[in-house]
Amino acid sequence: MSRSLSEYQERDRHIIVIVPDEAGSLAMVTEALAEAGINIEAIDGRLIGELGVITLGTSDDDAALRVLLKAGLRAVTSDAIIFRLPNRPGALARVARLFGSHRLNVRTIHIVHRLAGQAILAVTTDDDDKARSLLDRDSLL
Repeated sequence: MSRSLSEYQERDRHIIVIVPDEAGSLAMVTEALAEAGINIEAIDGRLIGELGVITLGTSDDDAALRVLLKAGLRAVTSDAIIFRLPNRPGALARVARLFGSHRLNVRTIHIVHRLAGQAILAVTTDDDDKARSLLDRDSLL
């Protein structure tokens, strides 16, 4: 039986792909997975400014992530907290200080994309639930 994306988000890892808001972006993602024989079992997409954010549940998320990265797409797993910040000096420093003041250790950090006035980041910590609770809900993707 097929599960909904919300069930994937609650129980399993899923993949988040950041694409330009332009014709053919969804095709690039789905064709790369199809060519690798990976089935999309759940999908959700939304626009954030000039970007599309596609969330996927697949038959093999590890292989799907490798395929998407090899295809030159910006993709991360749900192991990361995805959020946006103003693209200006000090924005990341404030988040880093907030995490530090709550004794959260950042394990990985990656700027996934920059767009006019904003940066999209992927972060993992030693307590991701706590980290999510500290971030502004509007900034979480």
